[in-house]
Amino acid sequence: MKKIAKQRLVGVYFYSVIVWLVYEFISDQAGVYRTEYNGVGFSVPTISTFLPHTLLIAAIMWLFYIFIVLPLMASIQWFFLRIADEQRPSWREILEVFTKQNYTRYFVASLLITIFTGLWTLLFIVPGIIKTFSYSQTFRLMRDNPELGALDAITLSRERMNGAKAKLFSIQLSFVVWFIIPIVLLITGVTTENQALMLITNIIFTVILLFIGPYFQTTSAVFYTEQIRGKHDTIKL
Repeated sequence: MKKIAKQRLVGVYFYSVIVWLVYEFISDQAGVYRTEYNGVGFSVPTISTFLPHTLLIAAIMWLFYIFIVLPLMASIQWFFLRIADEQRPSWREILEVFTKQNYTRYFVASLLITIFTGLWTLLFIVPGIIKTFSYSQTFRLMRDNPELGALDAITLSRERMNGAKAKLFSIQLSFVVWFIIPIVLLITGVTTENQALMLITNIIFTVILLFIGPYFQTTSAVFYTEQIRGKHDTIKL
């Protein structure tokens, strides 16, 4: 599947990287990539970088995350699903989630997934991770089946992922190989207390995380097209 994803990305990789970086900027996810050395900091700018740190802004950003970022998680999957389907992707795909016919469905689905996964994680970490895989195909199924409601799509994703979670986990785990060298460098930096090396390592981590994103997302979309889309099972309500 990773080989297929590489083939699908030929000719659109750099475009997909730009879209991915914009998504990371808007969603503020890249804000966690920050490190400092002797007062010199390195971080990937995100939307919150340019805003004052006040309680009002924090409240606004929380609402922004709930009503904007959560639905965006669906649209970014649509974008890479088009690549997996060998169709020409467009940044306009990202905006389709905010149309009148889409927004409510995908907002409710994203909110329910967040709540369900959070509740399972409160019990134990492992069940939360398992449920993340169970619900992972919800947005793609909704894209292929416009008649599906949010809860029905979550249920269908859970059913179709039965017996497939381990395979998706192994595929995603295979991306760890990209981080072997940075991990070795980080261990060396920590062991020798070499802060400069730790700074360089964090920069490498950040670059890999940002630029491997399209490859990871396309591979996940290929998994859907190969393993999930063709399944025919009923929704148990």
